[in-house]
Amino acid sequence: MPSLTARLISTLLRTTGVVRRRFSDGPGFEGRIAESRVKQPFPTAKMRARLDVRESLFDGRKVFRIAPKDRPATGQMLFWHGGGYVYPAADLHWQFYAHMAEKHGIVTTAPLYPLAPEADAKVTIDWALRFYREFAPERAGPFVMGGDSAGAGLCAAVAHAARDEAGVLPKALILICPWLDVAMTHPDQKVIEPRDGVLTISGAQTAGRVYAGDLPLNDPRVAPIHGNWEGLPPILSFGGGDDILVPDARALKAKVPTTEYVEEAGLMHDWPIFFLPESRVAQARMADFIGKHHK
Repeated sequence: MPSLTARLISTLLRTTGVVRRRFSDGPGFEGRIAESRVKQPFPTAKMRARLDVRESLFDGRKVFRIAPKDRPATGQMLFWHGGGYVYPAADLHWQFYAHMAEKHGIVTTAPLYPLAPEADAKVTIDWALRFYREFAPERAGPFVMGGDSAGAGLCAAVAHAARDEAGVLPKALILICPWLDVAMTHPDQKVIEPRDGVLTISGAQTAGRVYAGDLPLNDPRVAPIHGNWEGLPPILSFGGGDDILVPDARALKAKVPTTEYVEEAGLMHDWPIFFLPESRVAQARMADFIGKHHK
């Protein structure tokens, strides 16, 4: 059974709809996306005081590096944030990066990649792959690549492309509540949707179509579950029983049986990057996974 904190947060999310509104289709969807460009959160002054936060630019886009200040680094992670391919990194992402640095010594590089509708999948993946090519040689040592939700889908697309061009691969992949099929047609999703306090099927479908642009919805670049997963590094993946994207995480486990898969019943989308007791356990597991492959 989920912790009391998890049950309270889940109930709060469902009853208020405060997050679900951001991921709901309708006349206000475009306006909410536009507003997110103005109110985009970044590392706070307190975070910058506690941690080694560095900001750079790559082809006009901000890239952040969050590292521990008072302890040695134990691993490197290149992380692509979620947000349905339409929203920027949220406060929750920055808090997750900060916790991984402070508690576990993980250095996270977080690129703020191009978003839809200003960019489509071809543009976004091209930018991400160009950044990856620069990042991989610079990080001559071992690193793990990860992402949550849409960011996990982008992570998979970049890993597939790097493998196909015989580039440097990460030592491992971490896919958190991955969005691997933007079509959103799995029958279980309709059953789960009433319990999901974060996402809606129609909102995700709209965001997926906008992101896909002129690519078919089953193109592996926007739906990596349909791609070739052979020859990739070890994978750690997470899913939540009350997340409409959990069928994607389960499909990945079925397609790549060697995946280390953690699913928690009754937990919401993206729970591993939250502040719940279950989240802290998941984050410790990620840190151990990164450390194991940081050799």
